[in-house]
Amino acid sequence: MTEAESKKTVVEVVREQLSDPFLLKTIWDGRNVDPLLQSIINTSNRTGNNHAFTFTVGGNLVSGILISANEYYDQLAIEFSSQFETENGSAESVKSKILELKQNPTDIDENAPAVQFVHLREAEVFTSNGLPIAPGGVLWRGKISSIDGWNVGRLLTSSNG
Repeated sequence: MTEAESKKTVVEVVREQLSDPFLLKTIWDGRNVDPLLQSIINTSNRTGNNHAFTFTVGGNLVSGILISANEYYDQLAIEFSSQFETENGSAESVKSKILELKQNPTDIDENAPAVQFVHLREAEVFTSNGLPIAPGGVLWRGKISSIDGWNVGRLLTSSNG
C-alpha cells in the first residue's frame, strides 16, 4: 500500500468501491448471504449428503432435497442432453460439457471460495395460491444471495406427501 492510499478516508475507499461495477458485485452483494447456509451447502458439496429444505425466495416457497453441486451436474447432464440428437453426437457433447463443471470433492476445503448456488432435486415452487408449480418436483438451482429465509424440512402437500 502506498502512502497516498493509506491516507484515504473510509468514505473515499467506499466511494471507489461503489464506482467499480466488478467490486460492487463481488464485495457488496455477498454481505447479505447467510454464512450458516453457505457452510451447510459447502458440507453437502464435500460429502454428498442430502437433506430436505424449504427456502423462501422472493415471496415463494421452494421445497426439495438439497444435493451437492456434482449430483446436480450429473442429473442435469442426463436430463438436458436427452433433449438433443444422439445420432450426430450432440447429446454426448452437451453431456460432457456439463460434466466438466464437476469438482473433485476432496479439492473442496474450508478455505474454498464461498458457494454461490444451492441445488435441489424434487423441488417444488409454491406461489401464493398454495399449489406447487411442477407437482412432483424438478431439478432446481438458485442463487444463495436470493434466499430470504430457510428451514430444515420439506413442505408436504397431498401431491408429494
